[in-house]
Amino acid sequence: MRSVAVLVRGGLSLFEFGVTAEIFGIDRSESGVPRFDYRVCTEDGPRVVRTKHTAAVSVQATHSLAGLVDADLVIVSAALPGPCTPAERRALHAAYDNGATVVSLCSGAFILADSGLLDGRRCTTHWMYADRLRREYPLVTVVEDALYIDAGSIVTAAGTGAAVDTLLYLVRRDLGHSVAGAIARRMVVPPHREGDQKQYLDMVVPASPDTSLGPTLDWVRSDLAAPHTLDTMAAHACMSPRTFARRFGSEIGTTPHRWLTSQRIRAAQDLLEHSSFPIDVVASRVGYRDADRLRLQFVRAIGTTPARYREAFGIRRPDHDRADRPATVVGRRPDPTDLSRPDGSR
Repeated sequence: MRSVAVLVRGGLSLFEFGVTAEIFGIDRSESGVPRFDYRVCTEDGPRVVRTKHTAAVSVQATHSLAGLVDADLVIVSAALPGPCTPAERRALHAAYDNGATVVSLCSGAFILADSGLLDGRRCTTHWMYADRLRREYPLVTVVEDALYIDAGSIVTAAGTGAAVDTLLYLVRRDLGHSVAGAIARRMVVPPHREGDQKQYLDMVVPASPDTSLGPTLDWVRSDLAAPHTLDTMAAHACMSPRTFARRFGSEIGTTPHRWLTSQRIRAAQDLLEHSSFPIDVVASRVGYRDADRLRLQFVRAIGTTPARYREAFGIRRPDHDRADRPATVVGRRPDPTDLSRPDGSR
């Protein structure tokens, strides 16, 4: 991922577009983040593009649609829902055929669906638009209760804040945990949320410290090597397993098992990137009984093996004998299978 092209059009949503600029348009090379060739593309560009709801604000597109064709990552930013033009359709298909990862943010899913690239695939969009997208494009399987869905070369995101999660996820998938973490720290946002978390929660903030799961989550994260289960986590929170699972779903937006798996995989990524521990030691330190079990969960969550992940994203050490080896991009998942959930379930 070196070149990033954002498709914009009239009625552009400023927030989602701003997220693309924040993540890919700022030079953060001093923090170890590669510099991106960031392009803002529109039909008949370069030109000024008016934004939605904010007449006083506009965006200057830097490229025509030709800027999409040879980009590594193409982002269809959110705008007023509507079909794509024939020229947009040709450019999106050319980019996809050239090997680009194509992403839609929020209502950008309508443009992607109209292009035909979502036919036969699972996708998501803002929950307010889900029924309309499902009705207008029956060949597309719309999943309205997801932050984002990774189908390999096609990734779709829900609304507004999910743009942050989705684009950081793609950075982590293609450039590694450390690069995504460096960007997230500068943005002061969490580096990762699982794609199957709910778009909105029944109770976003716990009613009081007595009902918060924070202490239990911190306790689990402090010793991932321990044999944590639903029962042990519930006991620490002084709840029955059934109550704990229900509370976990309403507050965290996923199941205890999936959350625990994501924490272990994230810790494994950190060890693979920054240590020279053998894979079996990494496995035991994050709570798996052996390297084979870690490998199974790692492939399901990340799309590659721990060894290959280390080859691509690990620090350069003489004992790894990789000083002259070029890094390769890994983590792409087979298309169209969706493995956005850590346990690989749909």
